[in-house]
Amino acid sequence: MRRVRLLLGLLLLSAAATSCVPGRADAPEANGRHYFGSLHRAHDQVFRFNLGAEPELRDPSTMAGQPDGRFARMVFEGLTVPDPQTLEPRPGQAYRWERTADGRTYTFHLRPGLRWSDGTPLTSNDFLWTWRRILAPATAARNASMLYAVRNAVAYHDGKIADSTAVGLEAPDDSTLIVRLEEPTAYFLSLTSFYILVPAPRHVIERYGVRWTLPENLVGNGPFRWTYWRQNDRYEFVPSESYWDRASVKLEKVVAYTVDDLNTSTNLYKSGAIDWNPSGYIPSQYLGYMKPYADYRTGRYHGTYFYSVNVTQPPLDDVWVRRALNLAIDRESIARDLLKGSRDPWGRLTPSGYPGYVGASQVRYDPERARRALARAGYPGGRGFPRVSILFNTSEDHRRIAEAIQAMWKRDLGIDVELSNQEWGSYLQATSTLHYQIARRSWIGDYLDPNTFLQMLTSGDGNNRSGWSNARYDALIRLASRTLDPARRFATLAEAESLAVDEAPYFPIYHYSNTELLKPWVRGLYLNALDTHLLTRVWIDHDWRQHEPLAGEAPR
Repeated sequence: MRRVRLLLGLLLLSAAATSCVPGRADAPEANGRHYFGSLHRAHDQVFRFNLGAEPELRDPSTMAGQPDGRFARMVFEGLTVPDPQTLEPRPGQAYRWERTADGRTYTFHLRPGLRWSDGTPLTSNDFLWTWRRILAPATAARNASMLYAVRNAVAYHDGKIADSTAVGLEAPDDSTLIVRLEEPTAYFLSLTSFYILVPAPRHVIERYGVRWTLPENLVGNGPFRWTYWRQNDRYEFVPSESYWDRASVKLEKVVAYTVDDLNTSTNLYKSGAIDWNPSGYIPSQYLGYMKPYADYRTGRYHGTYFYSVNVTQPPLDDVWVRRALNLAIDRESIARDLLKGSRDPWGRLTPSGYPGYVGASQVRYDPERARRALARAGYPGGRGFPRVSILFNTSEDHRRIAEAIQAMWKRDLGIDVELSNQEWGSYLQATSTLHYQIARRSWIGDYLDPNTFLQMLTSGDGNNRSGWSNARYDALIRLASRTLDPARRFATLAEAESLAVDEAPYFPIYHYSNTELLKPWVRGLYLNALDTHLLTRVWIDHDWRQHEPLAGEAPR
């Protein structure tokens, strides 16, 4: 163990000593192509990557963050799994399913012989118990709305129905799960791939209570088993011998470092300490220089970066104040100058990429309208405006964006803004409990439908985190959920989004792109619209110099 820690320390020192600013002069070359990172590699099947921030939670039923989700997808598996390229639902713990003609009932058939990593049999009752647990008010699951399409789920979650058996879930035998929906839901099957709907081990939770997620207690049903954790350092995983598709797992070990500093993460990749530097962990000022390198990959994906506003606190409870602040953000400048063109400026909550969905008109930078709105709120020229604070979690990019917006609001509105930085766990706690005024946030789509963004703003949703509540908005989202015609449904969702943009509980800033670094020997890891990656079929190709050219391409 001491040798492992010493090795990581030496790698960190080496990375810190080498700037992550690219330089073609010292860029390694293979097969006529230049690479940003070192091409030296140990001859093993160990995959090393940056998990990012330390996961806040390890209980998949209650988690909500991206690092948490990456952990869950390694240790657990749902009824279905997303295709690594198209994200279409593929058989997971369920090997087949049927849907009734009216689209309201799904019947899932589990694979025979499923087991938890401790050898305990896994049955349909584990899914039944888990999904009821997610909806139970006492669980306080932030993503409980994922199950709102199920019959009586909302009423049970809101405490209007006390009997969990009234929810449209049934396990008639150990291998069958029946799900009855309130209305046909176009994206329901995709939800069954999402990490919060994986089964939780009832036998372990009932034995250990809240301590069930400690390393010595946690039991999963996924392709990997969690074996080691050092806080703010790394997680380690090995293949689970109990996994139904163990034969397809080629990696011998996965090491996931918890590095939230973008420069350090990129330097670890450059030095060869990690094989994958995921999207979002390259300093934005360097992205423009990365394009010539063969191990740099980019593409749009379904995520938006925005500021969330606590509308329960004055002066932010005034819609005219929120409109003024929203109109005084120069998104073009942030995307062009600060982010070096690596992101697109974006003025609405939902991203692009949903065929047939037009969405709301985007908010544009308009300082004159912003000043008029602020004056209408009673603060002409910013006079008398109380000092407010922008909260962001630790990241140089978040700081730079906050400083830019701070300067814009001072220049165009004459108001002063403070900046507040917190580490990931404290930041999540503050935003979840509304102990903030304005906060940096982002949302990555959980499935390929605009509802994955718009549901978040409904009253009482665990991911709302703004205090905003609008009965008309809620009604439109409910109407869309039971509308069968796709065009009418999208028109209803667009009307709801337009209402939210006008009320401005969120200030959209930019549209995310995938921007990552991947070693050329890594196979089976693909860019996709949701930045969702399963490591089940990932492997290390030690003969990559003969098989190359594209990092992450399919095995030959």
